[in-house]
Amino acid sequence: MAMCAYCGRRFKKGTKDHVIPRCLYPSSKAASTIQRLTVPACEECNNSWSDDEPHFRNMLLLAGEPTRSVRELWETTVRRSFRKRDGRKRLMELLRQMKPVQTPEGERHMVYPGQDARVMRIVRKVVRGLCHYHGLGSPVSDGRVSADVLKYMVPPEFLKQMDFHDRDPHVFEYGYAVLQEAGIESFWLLTFFELRTFLAWVDMEERKLPDRQ
Repeated sequence: MAMCAYCGRRFKKGTKDHVIPRCLYPSSKAASTIQRLTVPACEECNNSWSDDEPHFRNMLLLAGEPTRSVRELWETTVRRSFRKRDGRKRLMELLRQMKPVQTPEGERHMVYPGQDARVMRIVRKVVRGLCHYHGLGSPVSDGRVSADVLKYMVPPEFLKQMDFHDRDPHVFEYGYAVLQEAGIESFWLLTFFELRTFLAWVDMEERKLPDRQ
């Protein structure tokens, strides 16, 4: 029997989850094994974000300046996905996230990943999987992880305390520091496609949700 890295359930061995979603890697990197960071996961957890991960990828591709990996993914995998049975649904999901913005060149439409609940759910899932992979506690529940788009520079002295890794720097890089103070267990920086950076932290205890009015 194995223990699910996300919920702690015991299940028959064999089911694994790719901590960094496979759909983030363009076909030019198909032969690479560097992204194959997996953790044990029960079928219920593994299947629960199978629909959110492609949406997560599409949102990140539209956010920020395009890189080589971004262009390749958009012109191949993503364009093909829009022609599939659920392609119209995925395209409409993206369109609903686009907000009009006034620029010196006129009106543009932009997406804001930090305001998309499905995007942030996958960011938290990645942190939870990395916690298991690095032996920083498992399972880490979704309620213990907070995340947001990085809006300010991280102080250099804090960056020096972080342990940095990558799973192909063109696709995903991350760093973390174990704090064990102020109620925070660990702090994370996650960068997708070189330019899209999120910060996250793992609380020592489950967050208490406010009472419904």
